[in-house]
Amino acid sequence: MTVHLKATYRQLKMYIWFVLMIIVLGIIAELIVTYFTDTSEISSLSEGNMIIILLPLMAIALPLSYYKRIVHLGASRQQYFKGLHTVFAVWAAAVALINSIWNVLQMQVFHNYDNTVDLINAFHRNDFGFAGSFLYQTAFYLMVMALLSMLISGYSNPVGWLLSALIITAIPIGTAIPSLRIHVASFFKTLLINDSLLLGVGFNFLLYTVFVASGWLFTRRRVH
Repeated sequence: MTVHLKATYRQLKMYIWFVLMIIVLGIIAELIVTYFTDTSEISSLSEGNMIIILLPLMAIALPLSYYKRIVHLGASRQQYFKGLHTVFAVWAAAVALINSIWNVLQMQVFHNYDNTVDLINAFHRNDFGFAGSFLYQTAFYLMVMALLSMLISGYSNPVGWLLSALIITAIPIGTAIPSLRIHVASFFKTLLINDSLLLGVGFNFLLYTVFVASGWLFTRRRVH
């Protein structure tokens, strides 16, 4: 696990620090604007939420580049796949923890929450407490990373192309047809804003399992 974490970090180090630098510059710019102008009516995204962008970046970049490097060094596809999803799990948990801590700091320490949009509150994950919010976030992040990784891993497979096309077109078609719109809304409500922590986390982990299994089917047949 240590080897995979170090190797993937070194491969994505430039992108990770670039994203962090953009976030810091954005915070500085916001502080300057806030100091010189009246921004009481302006809402901004929570700084902690901005780091989430690292997760889809990893889920897309690593299956493309890390696979070639580690397999060419002699690792098996199974070793690569297990290592990749271990890295996903560590980063998903880390980002979820950072967001949960930042949410608490904003409300109880900084007291600047009135004009801040935080995804934890937007999706009512704070209703489950600190631990519940962390668990729900981790499950959702893992599911999304597994989905993106699966699609990228199947980029050279006709089935992968078909699956990508189906997923991309499913949402606009589902929302355009009135009879399907309610089912699409129900799906995303169950996935994102579930009143039950057990059902919400369980549904995300169920999809995660499906995407991981599908990703392995694509990975075991990859030749490049």
